[in-house]
Amino acid sequence: MVESDTGISARANSPAATVVVPSYNRPKQLEDCLEALTGMEGIDFEIVVVDDGSPEPLAPICERFGPRVTCIRQKNSGPAKARNRGAAEASGAFVAFTDDDCRPRKEWLATLVAAHDRRDDVLVGGHVENGLPGDPFATASQDLCDFLYEHFGAASGDLPFFTSNNIGLSRDAFLRMGGFDETFPLAAAEDRDFGLRWREHGGRMIYETKAVIDHFHGMTLKKFWRQHSNYGRGAFHLHRVLDDRKSAQVKREPWTFYAMLVLHPLRRRGLGGLYHMALMVLTQFAMVRGYMLARRETRRAEADRKAFSQHAPASRPSSDT
Repeated sequence: MVESDTGISARANSPAATVVVPSYNRPKQLEDCLEALTGMEGIDFEIVVVDDGSPEPLAPICERFGPRVTCIRQKNSGPAKARNRGAAEASGAFVAFTDDDCRPRKEWLATLVAAHDRRDDVLVGGHVENGLPGDPFATASQDLCDFLYEHFGAASGDLPFFTSNNIGLSRDAFLRMGGFDETFPLAAAEDRDFGLRWREHGGRMIYETKAVIDHFHGMTLKKFWRQHSNYGRGAFHLHRVLDDRKSAQVKREPWTFYAMLVLHPLRRRGLGGLYHMALMVLTQFAMVRGYMLARRETRRAEADRKAFSQHAPASRPSSDT
């Protein structure tokens, strides 16, 4: 191990940073993401793509971008496990995460590393721009994230989490934390859990607005509903995890929070935001539905296990003499 330019222990001859990209069955998005990543400037880096069991392997796409890009394939296990696998395989002392539907700008990684400033207890989050302003569903989803960053005070360091498509930190610190909780099966709430654990362990969070990625997550109404329903499922799982940890974290916000959330598009765009306000209302219905479905499925599974254990035949004593 040697000391890298980031001030964090690193392997000999390793790059200063590693970018981890989990990907599942989105070859075109991954290609666009890698095109943007390989064009970054100002720092020595490698890229680790974790193919999360795509029907068609993603390695041929990665190979087009040369030796800087490594592709690791695993069976489909979800984005949390994919990110952890990528960090475990990383050579850089600083690890950054983005998603395959994102296109980081040229100075993104160098800006994250500079904001980190060799501080092992710092998690840096960057700024996300909607890359599809003509898509109302992508716009509404980004409006929701922007509201959360504003409401919880990202600029002052009070935000309880950063979205996992734009974060960076010490690889060693990430591994010591145990990475993302792999019990989260969906791309939903695993980043919230990581941010909460980071702060519970005394870590600091810094929001760097100049570390920008553009997010190209196009959606239909059906996909929009499913995404936010999955967020509700993720919220239910997060609440169970927090209960297991006996965390003091507040699980639900007051009604005024939801009123401000729904009105956020109007405050941003005036009457032109009415349609996006309606979509913001829809996100909350979808999340409640996802939350309730997850709770019902969990209770049913627990009841089935209890019934099975009550009716399972007792083991017979050994007949050995």
